[in-house]
Amino acid sequence: MPIKGLSETRRLPRLGKIHLGVKKTKVVDGREVTFPSAVDHFVFPEDSLLYGDLVKVFGEKPKELRILIPVEDEERWCSQYYRAYSQTRGLICKGDGDTALRLVDVRTGALVDHKTAEAVLKEVRCGGRDCPDYEQSCREIMNLQFLLPEIPGLGIWQVDTSSINSIRNINSAADLVKRIYGRISMIPLSLTIEPQEVQDPEGKRRTVHVLNLRTNRTLLEMMETVTKPTPEMLAAGDTELPVPDDETPEMVIPQAQEEKVIGSQPPTGETRRGRKAPQKGESPPRDREATQDEKREIVQAARAQGKSDEQIRDMFYAVTGKKGNWLLSDIEKLRTSLQEEEKSPEQETDDFLKELEG
Repeated sequence: MPIKGLSETRRLPRLGKIHLGVKKTKVVDGREVTFPSAVDHFVFPEDSLLYGDLVKVFGEKPKELRILIPVEDEERWCSQYYRAYSQTRGLICKGDGDTALRLVDVRTGALVDHKTAEAVLKEVRCGGRDCPDYEQSCREIMNLQFLLPEIPGLGIWQVDTSSINSIRNINSAADLVKRIYGRISMIPLSLTIEPQEVQDPEGKRRTVHVLNLRTNRTLLEMMETVTKPTPEMLAAGDTELPVPDDETPEMVIPQAQEEKVIGSQPPTGETRRGRKAPQKGESPPRDREATQDEKREIVQAARAQGKSDEQIRDMFYAVTGKKGNWLLSDIEKLRTSLQEEEKSPEQETDDFLKELEG
């Protein structure tokens, strides 16, 4: 007889993660610092045993992947939550905008950090974008899990994205496919990266690259397919996929690269958080310990440039030579360093093209 709770379970392993960015390196004060940078194509994991197969089928820099979604349950194939990660603890908070499961410090009740000795998982209200941790350690993240039927192996491939435009596109396309077919699983689809014009909060427009679900079939062809019986290749109710958020996403590109114009400066006389900046001729304030808001400003600016948590830690140490107890003078050094890094060669090229087109 089968073992109840075990024999009826089907589980697909994860074969690898496909990224939407690449790691770049810069020299900051004589030290190399790496950071993620968005690209206009899918990036295959070079350490995968299947890398050669992926390149053979799709090319080195593909903008389209032919996929199958393995199950119907959206919670499994396109899990999407506000998620906060720690480099040492992994997932530390997960919420839907109403409630969240949060790993908190037993002593302080705050979100765990490197000083936490004892932690407990607690259900709390999820503030979403109003949460003080949003854009620091927390952001919207969708974990897409799918099959690549042309690649050897039986298992799942995963793409992580924090782009709200990509999340909206995937959800909208999936809803339309389900309305036509009555299902989403085991239907040949294409996962694509495409340019899309977006508007930032200041009203400026720029082009970013986002995910979409596509099909090369016409609507009539899709409707004809609906009338044909389709074999059930996977039992949708009891097929388990890998836990999508069991590890910190390495190459998730910050949402700031979509919603904000990277390199934009605050109005004259104002800092990024609205504080009055020293005017010409004024004496700079005496050195003191940096406030939490000042440190937060640097972290947010670094994230806007695409730096990961690990890269931000490296930057803090490389620029200040410290691992804590930063002073106001240290913050100014970090701010100067970020301003020098803000305009990449790609951005300078884009600015030049805009001038030509203007």
